[in-house]
Amino acid sequence: MQKRIDLRIIIAVAVLSLIGLLMIFSTAPLTVFYRQVIWLLCSVLVAIVFSRISPRIWCNLAPYIYAGLIVLLVLLLVVRPGAYPSRWFRFGSVFLQPSEFAKFATVLFLANILAVKKRMQSYRDMFAPLAAVIVPALLVFIEPDLGAAQIFFPIAILMLYWSGTRAAKLFVFFSPIVSIAASFNIYIWVAYFAGLAVFLYFQKQMVDFIYGMVSNFLAGLITPVVWSSLKTYQQQRIISFFSPWVDPQGMSWQIIQSKIAIGSGRLIGKGFLSGTQKKLAFLPERHTDFIFSCLGEEFGLLGVLLTTIVFIYLLYRLLVLAKETKNRFASIFVSGVFAWIGYQMLLNIGMTMGLLPITGVPLPFISYGGSSLLATFMALGICFSISRTRFNY
Repeated sequence: MQKRIDLRIIIAVAVLSLIGLLMIFSTAPLTVFYRQVIWLLCSVLVAIVFSRISPRIWCNLAPYIYAGLIVLLVLLLVVRPGAYPSRWFRFGSVFLQPSEFAKFATVLFLANILAVKKRMQSYRDMFAPLAAVIVPALLVFIEPDLGAAQIFFPIAILMLYWSGTRAAKLFVFFSPIVSIAASFNIYIWVAYFAGLAVFLYFQKQMVDFIYGMVSNFLAGLITPVVWSSLKTYQQQRIISFFSPWVDPQGMSWQIIQSKIAIGSGRLIGKGFLSGTQKKLAFLPERHTDFIFSCLGEEFGLLGVLLTTIVFIYLLYRLLVLAKETKNRFASIFVSGVFAWIGYQMLLNIGMTMGLLPITGVPLPFISYGGSSLLATFMALGICFSISRTRFNY
């Protein structure tokens, strides 16, 4: 049984893409705007083609697509060993960023793996899906691109949960990450470690208790090593997040100017093409990472709320699609796309408002970037295919 593609998803994506074009027109040179228009047209065409291919075919192709992207990530480090950062392949005037397509390939391959496993009962069951996530995340981190590398893990967590893994099991498994963050303050870490011990005791799972205690203790000890492995600019971004006025002319400049831009827009904004922070070039990365700040400056609180509501509505429709579809692979894949778009949205908006550290993550559909746009539309193309066949097993 087939149905039409959910037009509500298409409308939400179209609105966000239009907002993106308007803001890029406002914040970037015309040549950049024209490039984004071309990328958008190509992305829409690819999404249409992908929507005509059965989800079963995508399930079969997933391992090969994933393997191809891993090869590309390795080649990027080999072919451009002297480049820093080594994130793009250049073909004339066209730049391709494999890390964006790696998100698509990982979601596809992870859905393929989890569709076979009916339920994750032990850590051994979680080894294959987590290995599939760690490999591309590590390669992207080496480029280095911490912002893109971290996105793989929220995607994995939600897809594992959607596939049937217990929330408590997921929390215990990923708890060492929390331990690393908490260990920057010894008092916070001790309180967290004690609370975790109580939680694990009442779970009455000996394996979980041993794993949780040992892994979190070791994670707390290696925090200095993790911190020293970060690049200087990455350390500065974290420091500026917790103390934004420690260096207002240096590492905290972006966060401060972003807050000023959003706050100065007030209720209805300064008007299209009238943002002063943008015009006077106070705000760096205006058409990429900090385009949401310009949106707030020019269209105010109303523009910010409208954009956020459209994002939330798109995510809601994806969640409904994931729940409605009868095919296990298709359902898990859509949950991964939901996590991908949702996490990047929260990360970018939180970053521009000073609620989260600056990570250099683009705002889906709105920030300038051909690779990000094309990869997202590729995933949506498969979602459209799933929408047409969502009642097929």
